[in-house]
Amino acid sequence: APTSSNMQSWSVIQVTDPCRRQTLAEYCGDQGFISEAPLFLVFCADIYRLKWVSKQKNYQFQPDPIDLLMVASMDSALACQNASLAAESLGMGCCMVGNIRNKPREVSSYLELPPGVFATVGLSVGYPAREPQVKPRLPQSIALHAERYALDGFEKDIAGYDARMAQLDLYKNRRVRVPGVTPDPEKDTGPYGWIEHTARRLAVSGGIRRDLGGFLQEKGFLP
Repeated sequence: APTSSNMQSWSVIQVTDPCRRQTLAEYCGDQGFISEAPLFLVFCADIYRLKWVSKQKNYQFQPDPIDLLMVASMDSALACQNASLAAESLGMGCCMVGNIRNKPREVSSYLELPPGVFATVGLSVGYPAREPQVKPRLPQSIALHAERYALDGFEKDIAGYDARMAQLDLYKNRRVRVPGVTPDPEKDTGPYGWIEHTARRLAVSGGIRRDLGGFLQEKGFLP
């Protein structure tokens, strides 16, 4: 995969042991497919080696911490995407797992990650039991801009996409609850598309990883 300045600031841990996959599945919100698939890859942002080479040559390690965090995170994400494409080209199926960051300290301890290394994304790999369902993506008119960032037709196009997602009912039994705001489950029967689902997730999911910044300080990524 491409890597910024050839620093190769990523690592991956392959987990095949069923018991260890089960433990990681629990850390990731009890997602069953992690324990069911025969392989789980944990991609990590890794600046351990970069700090090591600086120490070997007695240079002061002083890159911009935010830029280095972005570089290492993007390096690991690019590697994960390439691994996914490679596996799918061989007829396998994959699912990326952002929930590997739900319990970063537990994951770090379990995988014995040294300072300067943290898990950014997981990847379950196996042969799919059924044809994978890929959710429709936002229309190109929203994501692709020519020469400048354009908002022409934004609301109309996103409303059309939202209506399509609601009609397909892809979020059936997956409606997000915002405590004290959204209706009780038995009364939550109104239209539910991408806009509602995404807005609700942004209203509550931050609580899961609210201490991620503190953890990254502990791992040496942030001052």
